[in-house]
Amino acid sequence: MILLCFNLEGFPQNRSPAGLTSDSMSHEDDSPPVNRFSRALWHFSPQWFLIPQGTGIIAVLLHQLHYQFGALPILAKIVWIYTIALFGITLALYILRVIIHPHHVIHKLRTDLLETSCLASISITFTSIIEMVSLQYGSSAGLPAYILWCISTALAIIAVILIPYTQLKLQPPGIEHIPPSILLPVIAALTSAAGGGVICTSANISPRLQVPTIIISYLEVGTGFALALAFTAIVLLEHFNRTYPTPSKVYQDMVLCGPFGQGGFALQGLGTAVLQGSFASYNRGTFLTAEAARPIAYISQWAGLMSWGFGTFWWCFATYGGLGVDISVGRVYQLCGAVGEDYGFARAACLVDGAGYLVGCDGYLVEFVYCQSNSDGIDI
Repeated sequence: MILLCFNLEGFPQNRSPAGLTSDSMSHEDDSPPVNRFSRALWHFSPQWFLIPQGTGIIAVLLHQLHYQFGALPILAKIVWIYTIALFGITLALYILRVIIHPHHVIHKLRTDLLETSCLASISITFTSIIEMVSLQYGSSAGLPAYILWCISTALAIIAVILIPYTQLKLQPPGIEHIPPSILLPVIAALTSAAGGGVICTSANISPRLQVPTIIISYLEVGTGFALALAFTAIVLLEHFNRTYPTPSKVYQDMVLCGPFGQGGFALQGLGTAVLQGSFASYNRGTFLTAEAARPIAYISQWAGLMSWGFGTFWWCFATYGGLGVDISVGRVYQLCGAVGEDYGFARAACLVDGAGYLVGCDGYLVEFVYCQSNSDGIDI
């Protein structure tokens, strides 16, 4: 995937590097520079952040997977280190793009929905990196992990508020051809909430820090689920209005499982944190008490399971739709990794996220069944 970064000139001029088109992509005011490196930066879209976003989530899932073997924790750490390196390179290149081509970047942010939506991947990737810090070093670095989570939460809140506002107020009106990537700011908020659950269950922090983390995370879950349902309804309406999805956009449907997958993971982690005694240790007021902890935790776990059900529907929907398009154009072999077409990068990035969702769903259901069976005295 890194090699694709050096082949940006191979993409059509009216497309982003990921092959995702938009009605507002044309920019007639100026033209790309002649210099090869400067021209590569010109086309360096925030959609490249989707790669470290996917690998970061996969690193967390590999670390938490119940089917553990000797090399799996090492593999998770390797993927985590790779994510940090790739995220740093991608962020540095994008900052360089902003410095060298500020007017072009501003124009794209004002007119291109994909450009603004994919900025939320910065927060998502950062949060997944912090989750691995907490999972691996939470006992000795709990407070630094908590501080980093506060920074990522601030980024997520900025993304979920400012990005939809920019898309609503500054970009061209109309709901025609709104891509599923509009959900990325929502995924940022839900990933931050999931990170809050991970911090509270794995990092060595006091209940006085856990309780505000849990409350803020539940507020993010409420915001994320409401917006996810609204935006998903718009995307579903587009499917009813369209005879068939174009090959360049069909794999974006994989993004639709993201909010409900991350939301389910967040509700599971937050419910576990409440059940472990954070509310009981705090024990103040009428809500943050030991008596309220158990029903809140069980409802959170139950809601998380239902969220995974809706996410699984969209995963199957996107997989079936993508396979159908590939069969219709005779490109089934490209599902095995060939990404030479102009929409191949988008498919690869979305399939990384989709594979992470499938692994996470499997691990979540195993944990749910395991916990319920143990509570009933059944050996597995």
